[in-house]
Amino acid sequence: MKKILPFATGMFLLLFLTLTAAADKRITVPLGDSPSMGPEDAPVTIVEFIDFQ
Repeated sequence: MKKILPFATGMFLLLFLTLTAAADKRITVPLGDSPSMGPEDAPVTIVEFIDFQ
């Protein structure tokens, strides 16, 4: 247990700092005629990029 606690604390801190830095970035992605679900005026849009190679 003593070995796991510093690792878990470090991982939590890394995740927290990453999310804090990512919260400042916003990207506008033109959706055009892409297929979509949900209301047009949703406060958040999730875009999934897939490579079928």
